[in-house]
Amino acid sequence: MQNAERIVTALKGGKPDKVPFILNTVMINVQEQIVGHKIEDPTYNGLNNAGWLGGLEETAEVVPALTVIPEAAEKIGLDAVQIQVLPPMFVNWVVKNGDACVSQGLIDGASALRQIRMPDPDDERLLKSIDEMIKRYKGDLAMGARIRLGVSPALLSMGMENIAAFYADEDETLPRTIEMFTDWSRRMNKNLSELDFDFFWAFDDVAFTSSLLISPDMFREFFKDNMKKAASTISKPWIYHSDGNYQLLLDDIVDIGAYGIHPIEKGSMDTRWLKETYGEKLCMVGNVDINYILKDAPLEEVDREVKNCMDLLGPGGGYIISDSNSIPAWCSLENVIEMGRAVERYRYIY
Repeated sequence: MQNAERIVTALKGGKPDKVPFILNTVMINVQEQIVGHKIEDPTYNGLNNAGWLGGLEETAEVVPALTVIPEAAEKIGLDAVQIQVLPPMFVNWVVKNGDACVSQGLIDGASALRQIRMPDPDDERLLKSIDEMIKRYKGDLAMGARIRLGVSPALLSMGMENIAAFYADEDETLPRTIEMFTDWSRRMNKNLSELDFDFFWAFDDVAFTSSLLISPDMFREFFKDNMKKAASTISKPWIYHSDGNYQLLLDDIVDIGAYGIHPIEKGSMDTRWLKETYGEKLCMVGNVDINYILKDAPLEEVDREVKNCMDLLGPGGGYIISDSNSIPAWCSLENVIEMGRAVERYRYIY
């Protein structure tokens, strides 16, 4: 099988020739250690990890970037790279340990919302630049589109305190903000689906490790139908990503149309239960631990972690091995390389 066929087969619940291997994002410093030189290509770093961040009256942009350059992907043994095409977020933000971190949402009412000018998702120059990136970087690798359906931009651009006030006051700013972002994503996803992407990966966090950010009722009242519209224009198999425990929303995620879920964060939802209960409905994408295994663990523990993931989630098909969130700056080069070696040792299970 070619890399793209392998990933699509797994996302559709089938058994490929071997377990596919993809990663969410790999921080640039880790990539540079892997390839042994400075990276000039537009790729994932601490300042573009959430896309464009800025004020209400600033000129918002979409800045496509690779999640990992092909050279690094091939050295790790990945089957795919991605190009992230994320909507802007209207927030105050700070740089902490090299990462852009949101400190405050700026949409605090109708007047704030009126100031916003979203970038044009039909911008031919933008779409041409993305198409040129695909042609330049895809090669034999599968190519994914790292996108959002609109949940995270809406939540972060408003902030939880404003959301609570809007909800209590029945303020139309809440549904209108959600609709603004999800409609933008619907239009962008339609355009991206016409390009040579093999799969999509939608990043919209709705949970912490132990619980949801918003109630199931609020999710279903304000977000679900809008997310479904945003996903309706995706013509390729797609993965839904959220950190944490969103077990109460899994049936909704299936209904929205996701083919798979990522990252199955360690300590959130029961991995065995997920495979047994949803393994025929959703491809499991994950979940090699990043907080210890890829940071501090001896190499033999990295090997064991990969094998355990394969043994638990691989049987029957519908599995893609991946990280338990992303590959941040703190991950050990040796452990990341060993993960790739272990994947190659254990991925031939079908």
